[in-house]
Amino acid sequence: MAESNLTEENSSAEAIVSLLASIEERCRKNAVGLPQQEQFTSYWEGVMFYVGEERLITPLSEIKEILNYSASLTKVPGTKPWMLGIANVRGTLLPVVDLQLFLIGRKTVRNRRSRVLVFELGSGASGVLVGEMVGMRHFAKDTAVDKESVSGAFDRYVQYGFDQDGVSWPVFQLSELANDPAFQIAAV
Repeated sequence: MAESNLTEENSSAEAIVSLLASIEERCRKNAVGLPQQEQFTSYWEGVMFYVGEERLITPLSEIKEILNYSASLTKVPGTKPWMLGIANVRGTLLPVVDLQLFLIGRKTVRNRRSRVLVFELGSGASGVLVGEMVGMRHFAKDTAVDKESVSGAFDRYVQYGFDQDGVSWPVFQLSELANDPAFQIAAV
């Protein structure tokens, strides 16, 4: 009787394996392939902001941090008017500059959308106050265009831009700003 049960179990197991093999074969025969992506689009990421009336975007890779503007900056005597002061950010001293005042000579009107963009400056960091931070945006790299038209004060910091839906987005290079001797020397 034990032999009979063993034979029945073996034939039962063989039937199950055969059924599973049959199902697998039918699945393979009727399978539809996944859609193929015909071309890979590479994207560039940036942070959008306004300086005065000028709409700009800067590479996300150049931004270390985005902070709310703090009114508790420590003024630094003997500095140019565009040097707003020094902020203590988690124990690190951060010089903060009014970018609009530096570039076009008008103070930034601060509001709830004003932000400080923190970027590397040599071995440390610096922050620039922008009047309005709009958000982040992704652009297909193939939509990049050569030199965008910007007002004269911005010209030396913009080498290219992006055109999206008929809207021009000049790319403001914070790295170029950091290398500008006029920006590096805030002393009067």
